[in-house]
Amino acid sequence: MKAIVIAGGDVSSPAFYKPLVSDADLILCADSGYLQAKKIGITPHLVIGDFDSMEEACLPKDVQRVVLPVEKDETDLHTCIRYAIEQGATEILVFGGRGTRLDHSLAAISLAYMAYLKGVRVRLIDAHNELMVFSGEIMVQKREGYHLSLLPLTETDGIYTEGLYYPVDNGSMQWGNPYGVSNEFVAETAKIRVDSGVMLLILSRDDVVEDEA
Repeated sequence: MKAIVIAGGDVSSPAFYKPLVSDADLILCADSGYLQAKKIGITPHLVIGDFDSMEEACLPKDVQRVVLPVEKDETDLHTCIRYAIEQGATEILVFGGRGTRLDHSLAAISLAYMAYLKGVRVRLIDAHNELMVFSGEIMVQKREGYHLSLLPLTETDGIYTEGLYYPVDNGSMQWGNPYGVSNEFVAETAKIRVDSGVMLLILSRDDVVEDEA
């Protein structure tokens, strides 16, 4: 089951996101993520939030909602991701999770790790970046104009890569030595294996994505 969660971070280039939601089974908005969904042209199944960043009155009456208390332990995004997992999501795409605040961005990565521990893959996506947490083996299709970076979320050993310009053969990575940043594809598919530990995989590009008219 594929779920979309739209957070309150700015969603530039709305046309970029439209193909990603065509096969979604569940669409959730975290509070003011509803305003970002409107930019993309998405109608959510449910809006969850304390509405501290958007008045509840901004929601049309026919939009389903869950109103949370302002004082709570979970962020609205955390509650949305947990709800999606409880509904049976096996893949969750998060839009607007990387806003102007670094704490929100790091919290979103932390939530991707939380989902990973439950066997659910979260992909944090914007028009310039895609991030996911993984261990074991993963195949990554080449994307024109994108760099691929590997950063250790925990201490990692037994790292092997194929199809990248800078290969890694039985490597190790520790936080504080980010030598896995900005690799490049040399094949249509890159193969990455991590024998021990948990890794962040980030696909990034610098070019500006123009909206379709």
